[in-house]
Amino acid sequence: MTASQRMPVRPRLIALVAVAVLGLAGCTSSSEPSTDAASASATESLPPEQTGAGASAPTELPSSIPAPATTEVPAPGGGDINETVEVGEITSNAPVPLSEASTNDTGVSVALVGIEQITTEANLPGEIAGPGLKVTVKITNGSSQPLDLGNVVVDLQDAVQTPSIPMTTGATPLTGSLAAGGEASGDYIFTTSSGYTDPATVTVTYSADQPVAVFVGNAK
Repeated sequence: MTASQRMPVRPRLIALVAVAVLGLAGCTSSSEPSTDAASASATESLPPEQTGAGASAPTELPSSIPAPATTEVPAPGGGDINETVEVGEITSNAPVPLSEASTNDTGVSVALVGIEQITTEANLPGEIAGPGLKVTVKITNGSSQPLDLGNVVVDLQDAVQTPSIPMTTGATPLTGSLAAGGEASGDYIFTTSSGYTDPATVTVTYSADQPVAVFVGNAK
């Protein structure tokens, strides 16, 4: 082979190498996306609340907090914290038998017109069903002024002063206003203690400034 026949080999080899390099460059560009493109794709795949545009705004605090109130308000009943209130004295009428009436100087008379042994029924928290008594109280207003029956409180204790439990089921306590010269009755229900013993003591309070009516006797 002559020298003129060997000369075309080198340009052909260079051309083949150039084609191979260009092919590799093309493959690298198509298979590996740029960093910017990858970031954009990742951002698009996030939920709206995690992207910058859809992120939740922080809760804004009020620019100012109102100052606490400093205006002094008088007590509903008058007086102030430096005033000493005298303790009221509670008085009681002399005890009378369960079958008699207890009358105050004002002309108000209290009587127990019925005491019945019953079995109580518990429906509210703190109530205990069991053997008990229904006490019917009658108040006669012999005074010249109306009497607020909403203040009436009836209690029952046994011989050793064990209190009985007031009950609601079956009770019809005195309510409203009793006009001068009028009379009204109400039923009060009690569950007695398991060791109840006579005589019982029944107290009826109807006014803070009037003596308590006291009744003593065998209720069972």
